[in-house]
Amino acid sequence: MKACRRPVAGFTLLEMIVVVGIFALLAAMAYGGLDAVLNLRRHVEGSLDRVEEYQKAYLRLREDFANAAARTVRDVDGSPLPVFMYDGYTRRIEFTRGGWSNPALLPRATLERVSYLFDDTRPGDKKLVRRSWRVLDRAPRTEPVDTPLLEQVEEIQWRFLDPNLQWQDGWPPPTLSTAVNPAANPAAFATAPPPLAVELKMRTRDWGEIRLLFRFGAEGLARTLAAAPAPSLP
Repeated sequence: MKACRRPVAGFTLLEMIVVVGIFALLAAMAYGGLDAVLNLRRHVEGSLDRVEEYQKAYLRLREDFANAAARTVRDVDGSPLPVFMYDGYTRRIEFTRGGWSNPALLPRATLERVSYLFDDTRPGDKKLVRRSWRVLDRAPRTEPVDTPLLEQVEEIQWRFLDPNLQWQDGWPPPTLSTAVNPAANPAAFATAPPPLAVELKMRTRDWGEIRLLFRFGAEGLARTLAAAPAPSLP
């Protein structure tokens, strides 16, 4: 009696094509999901880096304004400069601050002359810059140190709070008796008191409009300087 052979089990060519197609579809979906996750991760990391940049800029501004000191200085040509000054043409502020750390114990003062300006020399790379000098009273060849503080800044605007609690677009305001032409009367210009507070409005490329408000110096410093002559130059 002849034995019956059972058919050999296996896949047909069509079944193999279907299986390979399913695996290819699943692999494409997995790759797309992984790519989306990686792109989201890069975006989040970039956003966190940008937030850190904003935080560092704010802390630097707050530290400088909070440590403002009643110290006038001299320019490279010997002209006296007030404790706080503003150049409306270049949108630059400049003032003296204290508490300059000196971990290396260098032979220098703890006071520092600092400035904030808007660098728009490159249309696609505008930024807020912090400028400082290693000495208070500058020599003809004293070079400033510029540190980019915040990138992607499209526009900045300063406002200043005067002793009458009114906001002014320039400083010193016409209401102050010391608001004179520095070229005509540099001595009187050097005694111009600082504002009570400073407002910085920035228009950034990614965060839009930002307003920051800072008190100038310790409580009562600006009012005291407004009521009395500024310290004399050494």
